[in-house]
Amino acid sequence: MIPRGTDGRRRGLAVPRVKGFLLAGTAFCALGFASGMSYAQPALPTDFQAPENAQLFLEADTVTYDSDSSVVTAGGGVQIDYGSYKLVAQKVVYDQNTRRLIATGDVELQQPDGNRVYADSIDITDDFRDGFVQALRIETPENTRFAAAGAVRRDGSVTTFQQGVYTACEACEENPERAPLWQVKARKIVWDQTEKEIRYYGAQFEFFGAPIAYLPYFQSPDPTVKRKSGFLPPAFRSSDQLGYGLRVPYFFAIADDKDVTVAGTYYTKQGFLGEIEYRQAVENGYFTLQAAGIVQQDPDAFSDDNIYSPTGESPDFANTDRGMIGTTGKFALSDRWTFGWNVLAQSDANFSNTYEIPGFGRTLHTSEIYLTGLGDQSFFDLRTQKFDYQSINPSLEDQQPLVLPSFDYQRIEQEGVLGGEVQLDLNVASLHRDEDQVSALCATWLDNGACQVPTAGYLYRPDLSRYLGLEGDYTRATAEAKWQDSYTLDSGLVLKPMAGVRGDLYTADMSSDGFNNVLYDRPASVFNQGTLSLDDSGARGMATAAIEARYPYLIETAHTSHVIEPIAQLITRPDENRIGLVPNEDAQTLVFNTANLFELDKFSGYDRIEGGTRANYGLRYAATLDSGYSLDAVIGQSYHLAGLNSYAQTDLALVGYDSGLETDRSDYVTSFAVGTPIGLEVGTQMRLDEEDYALQRTDIYGSYAFAGGNARLTYTDIAAQPTYGSIEDRSQVTASGSVTFAPNWTAFGALGYDIENETVVERTFGVGYADECFSLLVSYSDTANRYTQEANSTTVMFTLGLRTISDFSQSYDIGDNDS
Repeated sequence: MIPRGTDGRRRGLAVPRVKGFLLAGTAFCALGFASGMSYAQPALPTDFQAPENAQLFLEADTVTYDSDSSVVTAGGGVQIDYGSYKLVAQKVVYDQNTRRLIATGDVELQQPDGNRVYADSIDITDDFRDGFVQALRIETPENTRFAAAGAVRRDGSVTTFQQGVYTACEACEENPERAPLWQVKARKIVWDQTEKEIRYYGAQFEFFGAPIAYLPYFQSPDPTVKRKSGFLPPAFRSSDQLGYGLRVPYFFAIADDKDVTVAGTYYTKQGFLGEIEYRQAVENGYFTLQAAGIVQQDPDAFSDDNIYSPTGESPDFANTDRGMIGTTGKFALSDRWTFGWNVLAQSDANFSNTYEIPGFGRTLHTSEIYLTGLGDQSFFDLRTQKFDYQSINPSLEDQQPLVLPSFDYQRIEQEGVLGGEVQLDLNVASLHRDEDQVSALCATWLDNGACQVPTAGYLYRPDLSRYLGLEGDYTRATAEAKWQDSYTLDSGLVLKPMAGVRGDLYTADMSSDGFNNVLYDRPASVFNQGTLSLDDSGARGMATAAIEARYPYLIETAHTSHVIEPIAQLITRPDENRIGLVPNEDAQTLVFNTANLFELDKFSGYDRIEGGTRANYGLRYAATLDSGYSLDAVIGQSYHLAGLNSYAQTDLALVGYDSGLETDRSDYVTSFAVGTPIGLEVGTQMRLDEEDYALQRTDIYGSYAFAGGNARLTYTDIAAQPTYGSIEDRSQVTASGSVTFAPNWTAFGALGYDIENETVVERTFGVGYADECFSLLVSYSDTANRYTQEANSTTVMFTLGLRTISDFSQSYDIGDNDS
């Protein structure tokens, strides 16, 4: 017992342990308010007993004990330390008869988990099963806050808040009484620790104190659990073909390592879409299984898409019963090896894209199974792939290859037997395609879109048809070894000898039906052109010897340093063979510029090999100024000296034509970049005709980064490349940027303009807000690309995030734009 005393202030007075003393109020700490699967609130233990053998230390102006009523009273700046708990109040009264403790006057309770409970008064039993708190306010370490007019705790696990308020926003420093950015007010909040859930009755969502939404009832998981079954936030969707839709997901927490999410969406035009997803984590990875399906009520709503489909029927229009099954997985077999997959199977080519199935809705989706390994000086990649082209043109899906398999291995050895660096590359590609893809090239296009040649005969040039993909089977295996070293002479000249050897084995059984040609002057006349059959197996090889010489010359002044570096490279090798007999599947892109000027092989893949003797030369200039400015410029050219010029030969994809390398003396390539200390960068790349210096390709960019944002401007101009099917010049300018125009506010936008066609091809702009408790994003996007197989679209997206509650996202397709 504390002895009766009125002799003034008592400091550091140790008293015997009172069961549960100072744990009053912990029934009201660490309350969370969340929705979904992740919660930021701290865990709250269900055992509120104080630590064993804990000593209580009391500090107060006065401490008295009434032996007649068995009441202990401490008053005047009371401070109590009990284990890891600290209690501050103006007055504390403990009644031994009723076993109740009452703390009043600016009560503050600090708990071991960091929560701070503020109240006008706390009235609890000393075993802390029941209690009552008036004018409660709680602050958690996660910077969330609860308040209530009163709170009652019963049965040791159920707490009821009357007129409760929750927010994750900080109070305004200048005006603490002002309403936070957002808060939730509820007539009653019930926290059931046994059921591990929080129930809200009469909840009202407010922004800046103004109500914006009301829910008569909803519930969220107890903050002590990370996952709990329940409804997830709904999402609204809208498009011309689907109508309006409301997606309502429900989450089942089966166990700590597995869960299921089911979702239903009702579209006003197409009916009910059902979705289910199963997820499971294991010790070294995870896997998922997902399915969705619908019976479309109004396929005719997609009839306008048929104009983009050569068959006259888009997948959306031609199918009623539609669905998909998808699965993903990833497992760490060791610290170096990873095994995984991402596989999509669906009823038609465009289901997942049309209905925005999470994880599988992209236009270009790659289904694959893979095994990868990464060593200190080696890399291993083995995978099978199916390229899902989700489009309203179903033929694009059949034109994509099935890769069974693709294999890459690379190993680099430093300081080997010969010194220098040795690199070994292995590649295997085996594929099957159901439908060929041919680009018919026209000699002359008329204004009405028809094709005509000056003389009678054929309108297209079947000798220059581009076979982008052949129907059938193709397998190629490649092994390549390369060696290089670098020597610096006393004069400063840097010599870099290189040598390599490569061998290929291949087999191909592929064909193409070509294309139908309609004579311009005789529309009823239709005949087939460009047919091809390729049935061949064989081997090919290539040996390469090269030497590169660089002579960097340094000039230093008081405030600048300049490096002038002439570069010359000589490559000798035999002619490329089997051109046109080996399908070209992986080397169909070739952009000649300063980035690949000094590459031994400028083809982008393994199906083509650069042959013949070639010399590359150029001049590089770099400057660095003390003021922070920098310059970098390169100009160069490539010469075909002897043998067969690989870039002038007709392979199946016509790669090399119009590249600037098809002549013995190539086009000139140049690049120039300027960096500044103020965040501005400007650069350009150009390819100029080797005879008249006419620009064949120009890329110009400028970017500016500053404290409040960034901006970027790019311009691309490409001269006509009839061999590639580009009859006209192409030029486009794109501008993009973002700026923080006020605290927490950011605006962004992008604009793309097709200069030749005088068409805006992209409009995107939006505004976003983000602070410690709230985020908002509103964006508008409009695309109109005449070069794609996709319908043009206009979309508005709205995303709202309330920290610790959930994110709400809505997108609206406000109509197709066929302009």
